[in-house]
Amino acid sequence: MSNGINNLSGIFLAATGPVYLALAPVAAAITKPESTVQNLIETVVDYTVGSDVASSRAIPALAVIYAFWTFAGSSSLSIAGQAMSRPQGFDNDHPRKHRGKMEGLPLRLMSAHHSLIENFSLFATGACLAQVLAPTDQQILNLLGLHVLLKVFVFYPSYVVGFAPTRSLSHLLSISAIIMVFWLLAKS
Repeated sequence: MSNGINNLSGIFLAATGPVYLALAPVAAAITKPESTVQNLIETVVDYTVGSDVASSRAIPALAVIYAFWTFAGSSSLSIAGQAMSRPQGFDNDHPRKHRGKMEGLPLRLMSAHHSLIENFSLFATGACLAQVLAPTDQQILNLLGLHVLLKVFVFYPSYVVGFAPTRSLSHLLSISAIIMVFWLLAKS
């Protein structure tokens, strides 16, 4: 093997690309208006942001939940993981210097945080477009909500505890939901 390739069979993972498209209709089907997913989203928004959120402000409310967890909640846990991975604790002068030596729970805490950050821009783009182009479209709101619920309440905990099947499936479905948001916005 050469050029950094140690396992040629890894190329077959590229086949997961079409799975995102295949799951987009599944995401759309489970997020139809008046669905269980819609009720769950409304419950989470009401509980975390407040019951006085107007329906036209549901997208910004979802953004609050996702942004808080991505940039404050999981960030704090990532730093805690970095501190736990070193006998000397967190190195605030060189916080990234020791990341390559991490393993176990500390590595999963940091990696889960990084994964949320990597996916937040996709959600943010979809949410901004939806708020401008279709702020009252319940299907689009439900798809955005499904993405947030899956990333915050399924993907992140699955990543931290090291349960790959749930982590992978929730990631695939959450990204498929955002793809469907873009699809619906492009069609309208």
